[in-house]
Amino acid sequence: MNVSAYAERETERVKKSLPKMEKGDVRFAFIPDFHYKSIDEMRVSLSNMIGALNKLNDCGKIEFVCFGGDNVGNYPNSREDHIAMMKDLAARTKDFDMPCLFVQGNHDDNSIHGKREDTYICDTGFEVTNDIQYDILFSHEEKFEYYHSGGEKALYGYYDVPSADTRFVLLNSNDVPYIVNDGVLKYIPQWDFGYTGKELSWLCEKALKNAPKYVIFIEHIPFDNAYHSDDVRINSDALDKIISAFIDGEKIHISSEDEDFGYDIEADFSGERHIVPVRIAGHCHFDSATVDKSGFLSVTTMLAGRKNSGVAADMSGVTFEREPYSDKESSIDIFTFSPSRGKIFATRYGSGENREFSVL
Repeated sequence: MNVSAYAERETERVKKSLPKMEKGDVRFAFIPDFHYKSIDEMRVSLSNMIGALNKLNDCGKIEFVCFGGDNVGNYPNSREDHIAMMKDLAARTKDFDMPCLFVQGNHDDNSIHGKREDTYICDTGFEVTNDIQYDILFSHEEKFEYYHSGGEKALYGYYDVPSADTRFVLLNSNDVPYIVNDGVLKYIPQWDFGYTGKELSWLCEKALKNAPKYVIFIEHIPFDNAYHSDDVRINSDALDKIISAFIDGEKIHISSEDEDFGYDIEADFSGERHIVPVRIAGHCHFDSATVDKSGFLSVTTMLAGRKNSGVAADMSGVTFEREPYSDKESSIDIFTFSPSRGKIFATRYGSGENREFSVL
């Protein structure tokens, strides 16, 4: 694999920045909003990212790499071109030396190209449905020993790291029903975010059942919505109630009669308390860290790819550009969760800065 000289230098710099691993620590890489497109600058960027993470793996095992949604850029409007980009990305990410996992983002189904002008109505015919996304990007995950799928062709699952007593729950925050009425999509993942009753039931019955001490959540849409006040995550309150009951070791019974997002969930988490150190997301294209309305630390990582229209200032008002063919061409957080230190370290490869958070 070809790695650019500037990427080699950036990798060496990051090596010196990574915290020393202690017993019980776990390390993983997060790459949100890559918006991959089959053009030279992005192929180079991806090749450099793979080469860098494979080398950094030698400095302390990187358990997995997670592409955090908006994995491809839906710039060409054709469904066929969108699928081709996904296949190109899938083929190239096989070169990672560690498991490569995906979560779904709001751009990943290409439905926006069915949008009628000046409306939020989308005609069918452009969308790349979940089963196709699964076959291309997600299906390979089931070969990994510690990955557990959320069900047949589900775009969610969990990944265990037994040595760190930690489980990573990868949610689909764009899990909306595929319903077509008179050629129009009833729900558009571009704007309609949420969790179906099926996903919430899986969370209780599988992902949180017999879970280890620590559980870290990863999804695309930020859990706190602090910087996307117009974004509504359907059933987000139900999600928070489930996670809170899980942490507190309590029983829970919640229900909803919503026509498309209904649920009737009863779970018994009594007997053992758990810790959720952080909930991690992308989507907003800049770094942020807040305590959300349910009291959880919510962290976002700025976009990994170069999407000019989406570069935004961070919480401090600083804008970090992605410059092609340079050490700023991408942005990756290498997270190190260290229970013994009560910290999560976010070591930045590429554009941006290192961060750390007290979590325990």
